Amino acid sequence: MSAVAAARELRSFLRRHGSRSPGAARAVLAGLGEVVPADCVSLAVHDPATGGHRTLASSYPAAVDVIVDTRMHTDRLFTAVRAGRHAVRVRDLAPARRRGEIFERIIVPQGFRDGLTLCLFAADDRYVGMVNASMLDARHPDDDTVALLELLAPDLAAALDPVPVPAPRTAGLGDDGTDGLLVERADRVAVLSAGARPDLVTPPSPLAGVVADVLAGAPVPGPVLLVTAAGEVVGVELHATASGVLVLHRAVAPPAGLTVRELEVLDGVAHGLSNPEIGARLGISPRTVATHVEHVLAKTGARNRVAAARRAARWGLLVA
Repeated sequence: MSAVAAARELRSFLRRHGSRSPGAARAVLAGLGEVVPADCVSLAVHDPATGGHRTLASSYPAAVDVIVDTRMHTDRLFTAVRAGRHAVRVRDLAPARRRGEIFERIIVPQGFRDGLTLCLFAADDRYVGMVNASMLDARHPDDDTVALLELLAPDLAAALDPVPVPAPRTAGLGDDGTDGLLVERADRVAVLSAGARPDLVTPPSPLAGVVADVLAGAPVPGPVLLVTAAGEVVGVELHATASGVLVLHRAVAPPAGLTVRELEVLDGVAHGLSNPEIGARLGISPRTVATHVEHVLAKTGARNRVAAARRAARWGLLVA
């Protein structure tokens, strides 16, 4: 299985099962092992009461997990990594910064040649936990591995977050073009405003499967999903409620100046499809697809297809 396919499977698992229970955490760790070519990997949740962490699953020695849980948050280097909000590898650090307790008590004694830390943040910017990976081979992790992990970061964070998404007030429906639906089950959709669109939550809309997952107990993705429908882009918020899933939606401008067609091509890229496969899906030639991919990379500032896929994931892009 390719790393991209493994990342897609892990994201699906996270949305269905989360990662806070021991069994789910171990499954997530196994999934991370398919994405990251590491000798040791751990997933830890933040403990706001102590400022430290609690390791949920790990392939590090137990003594290392204790240091990570009780001491890593006091390390100045970790504070800088957390503030930067991006995955940081050992090789990304200037030699003068490769010091402190984490290097002296973990990296050097264990003989690790490289590794990374990815801090995870909830939709409201609360720090909720981290992923650590360490390698004996200095060639890893490469740039694509870092990009895939950052692509997974929102789902990993949502799976760690103990705070359920609160149901928002619906008194403002209809203002600023916002409309709403309440999906109580697959065959029961309540329209909450005049402009509400039930077609967004019924097959073949890609949003239908996401809503079904949330109804089944999966974490709510977001904070906003971008759905292409009938030649336009719709911004969608999902909120789990006691009676179902509240769907708030409004028409929005395509991000980064992309056209709807370019978003469709980007979705194919995000699913790991080749240009001929994307062309067959959209009914256009591979040459035309290649041109669209060039436009997507230029408009988004992505340096390659993996980085573009990461951007699509951050947008919560869903294409019919």
